[in-house]
Formats: sequence, C-alpha cells, structure tokens
Amino acid sequence: MPEHKQFGTRAAHAGRIDVPTTTRPVSMPIYQTSVYAFPDLDLVEAVQEGREKGYLYARNGQPNAEALEVAYAELEGGEAGISAATGMGAIFAVLFGLLEAGAHAVVTRDIYGATYALFEQQLSRYGVNRTYVDTNDLGAVAAAIRPETKLVYVESISNPTVKVADLPGLAQLCRERGLKLVVDNTFASPFVLRPLEHGAHVVISSATKFLGGHSDLMAGVAAGERESLTKIRQALVLNGAMLDPFAAWLTVRGTKTLHLRVERQCSNALALARFLNGHPKVEVVNYPGLAGHPLLRNGAGAMLSFAVRGGLAAANRLIRGLELAEFVPSLGDVTTTVSHPVLTSHRAMSPEQRAGLGITENLVRVSTGIEAVEDIIADFDRALSGV
Repeated sequence: MPEHKQFGTRAAHAGRIDVPTTTRPVSMPIYQTSVYAFPDLDLVEAVQEGREKGYLYARNGQPNAEALEVAYAELEGGEAGISAATGMGAIFAVLFGLLEAGAHAVVTRDIYGATYALFEQQLSRYGVNRTYVDTNDLGAVAAAIRPETKLVYVESISNPTVKVADLPGLAQLCRERGLKLVVDNTFASPFVLRPLEHGAHVVISSATKFLGGHSDLMAGVAAGERESLTKIRQALVLNGAMLDPFAAWLTVRGTKTLHLRVERQCSNALALARFLNGHPKVEVVNYPGLAGHPLLRNGAGAMLSFAVRGGLAAANRLIRGLELAEFVPSLGDVTTTVSHPVLTSHRAMSPEQRAGLGITENLVRVSTGIEAVEDIIADFDRALSGV
C-alpha cells in the first residue's frame, strides 16, 4: 500500500500478501473469509459458469468445506459430496433436494428422533407424504411404495436399537422401482460400512460424531451420485446451512484418524456388549457384533444400547453411578458416553411409537470410546451394582 494513502486506508488494507505457490503447507490453511475478490467481470462470469476454478461467496462454497466434501466422498466411494453446518442440515438438504410437494417417501420406523420430526413437522407442511415401515421387511417396503414415491430412507445402523439395514435387498428393490435409496450412515461411519458399495444412491453422516470424533465441532456431510448431489447442493446453498471454515478444517483433521479411533471403539464396544449380555441386572443388549453381520467390516460399530432391569429409576441410578462414562446427548467421541433416548434423541415420538420400536424408559444408549476396555467395563460393573 503506497505511503501517501491516509492511515485509515493503509490500516484497512494492511497485511495482504501473495502466498508462495512453489511449496504447500502440510496442514491445509483455514480460509477464514466470507468472500473472494475478482480483478474483473470476465473472471466472475467464468467462475459462475464453471469455466474457471474459483470461489465467490462462502455460502456457495469455500476451500475448507470443499476439502471435507472431497474427503467424505472418497471415504464413502461417492462421485461427489456436500458439507453442511450440522448433520440435520445435511439431512434437510438431501430431503429438500430430492423431494417436492406431492412426493412420497418410504421411511424406516427405526429413525433418529430429529429426522422423524423433520418429516412430520416440516416436510409435511410442504406436501411431502411419508409411510413408516420396518425397512428390513422388504415385503412391507414394497407394499408401501406408491406411484408418487421418490425415495426410501433408512439408517445403516439404527439409532438407538442398532439394527443393521438390509442394504443390498433395499437397493435391488429401489433399482427395480426407479427409486433413490438414501442412507444415514452416522452410527457406522465409512470405516465400518459403506452403503454406496451396496447400491445406495446417497449416504449421509452427522460429522459431529465419528468423523470429527472429539465433540468439538458440528458438521454434516453427504455423498453419492453426482446428479443427486447437484440437486442437494442447490437446496443447501439456498437454505444457507453451509459449513464454516474452521469446523470444516477440524472435521478433515478428524477423518485422518477415523480408522484408528473407530477400530479401537469397535473392539471396546464388543467387549462391553459381551459383559452386559451376561449381567443379571440387564434385560437385553442391542449390538450387532454379538451375532456378527455380513455387511459390517472392521468390527460392528461403537454404538450399543441395553435395557436395565427396574425401569426409569434404575436407568437413572445407573447413569448417576457411572464415573468414567458421562451422560451426553450425542455420540462418537473418543471418550465413552451414555444417553437416554426417551428423554433426548427420541422425545419427538409418542410413547406408543417408542414402545413399538423397543425404545423404553430403561433403555440406555452407549457410545464406546477409546479408553482401556478394562476401565470401561469396571465403570459399568460398578454402576450396575448400585442399580
């Protein structure tokens, strides 16, 4: 900046440098800017039309979000990806991008409470119809399909009952009927299960959970076939739920250790499930690893749930008695946490709906961490002794 400019002008423009291009930083910089400068209208038009690579306004896209989108698409095996401010932001974008007024969706009964609320409280207002079925019953899914049905929505591993979806069967049915198969893969992560490999069209994850892995960010991602992702991105940009640069940067950093963390979490979850399965104060344990499942690789996931004998009071005593595992209304952290679905994630459902899914007042959901497994088991053993 020339010295003859006034101080205020020089201060406003101070610190601008040209970053060297002959070397690159090992860790991607955080592009903490909301907008990008153009030298002329020709380049603006070229970037807008896609003839030149560039960024315009952070709501439309920015380097850190793009890095995460590329990373997630690669991990899931998708052609393209999007990133959003939260997992629900990603789900919102997918559903609003692929559905329109008068459309119909077949939705799994075993669904995250906030996703259920999105269908019932928001999408219903815009004329989107939905039918909830046991999506592992392919006959029930087929019977629910209408001429106006556009997609089937499932969770790869359900929250909180940890049921594994029949993705190959659902994918074949969707192919035969010309429908999109959309899969929320949050509970599994692409380390354990990659739905696109089994015929899904779009996969979603709350990156707040295992992808980030440290309870220090909020983000959502989706990946899949390019045609669908183009429509989803349009919905996301207009909705304004874009991911900020720092959260995107943190999430990319988290993906680099995903396999190390989740591998340990899976082995710890299996050991804890086996311990709980034989405990006299536990009614039932939900964990696919107890019996094994052909779709799951590298373990059966870090999530499990179990019902404590003695109802809500017993569940409360258990939670109070835990010292290592904290009560947290989320999951996927490197530390072991517990949650109570009836009072947190699935409040939007009626008691009758929850009961039909096995989500009872004495059900406790566990997100297993990377601690020494002996300490995790000892913590639950001690807490159960006081139930």
